[in-house]
Amino acid sequence: DAARNKKFKLIPRIVRGSWIVKQSVGTTPVLLGQKLTTRYFRGPNYFEVDVDITSNTVANSVTSLVVGAITSLVVDLAPLVEGQAEDELPERLIGSVRFEHLDLKTA
Repeated sequence: DAARNKKFKLIPRIVRGSWIVKQSVGTTPVLLGQKLTTRYFRGPNYFEVDVDITSNTVANSVTSLVVGAITSLVVDLAPLVEGQAEDELPERLIGSVRFEHLDLKTA
């Protein structure tokens, strides 16, 4: 998992939301495993990344801010594998997901 922690990257973006939420989340790509407790699970047809957002006090504070405003937010998240060698560049997104006006009570 140490090798994966050095390569699994996430790019966040608050598309719609308050200035304070946008500033707190930012758009800087982050190597999640370097900042948060991250576990990886692999099955025959899937690969799962489990991130403990409570494992870092700053991330936990930002998450609390986001959750408090989640019903009014539009959030994009894009995971990718960091390119660390010439043959791994350019980096390419694995995919992306958009969350719009989530209601965590019904999720």
